[in-house]
Amino acid sequence: AGEASASVLASALGWGLTAGAMAIYTPMIATTLAKKNADGMSVSTWSLNLSGFLIFVVYHIRNGYSLSTFLDFAALGLQSAVLLALTARYQRALPPIALLPAASLAAASLLPTAFLGPLQGVAAFITSVALVPQVWRNFAARSRGGWSPISAALSTGGNAARIFTQFCWRSSQPARC
Repeated sequence: AGEASASVLASALGWGLTAGAMAIYTPMIATTLAKKNADGMSVSTWSLNLSGFLIFVVYHIRNGYSLSTFLDFAALGLQSAVLLALTARYQRALPPIALLPAASLAAASLLPTAFLGPLQGVAAFITSVALVPQVWRNFAARSRGGWSPISAALSTGGNAARIFTQFCWRSSQPARC
């Protein structure tokens, strides 16, 4: 009964993460579109985010995991792609790092499955450091750079829930959840 409860909880959290992920960057997208301005946004942050999320999605698809285990990554990736495109367009700049998502998608799609686990670790690292360019930019400009406290709270809560769900789904002993 405990294993079933943990599995149901992990699945419910997965779907909850997806709901939150679908909204996390929406305010930034709406503001950027309304102002037609991406000053303060970092192309590097959105390139890194998109790269990591693409690897996560391909990893889950290639391993046959259920949709509830990765739909949040797909939603975050889509929003990161939109923000990357908007930032590059309104800043009229496309630095070389903007090509990283294409390379990440190719690597995750074409590498033998034996490399997917380590690549997943690379993706986790990439998404963990993706905000550093944005934080640095915000600090230097003494501004939020378009980030809202709501997005920050959703991101923090989502990351905590993701740790639990990943532990449960990857665990060979579901009772540990």
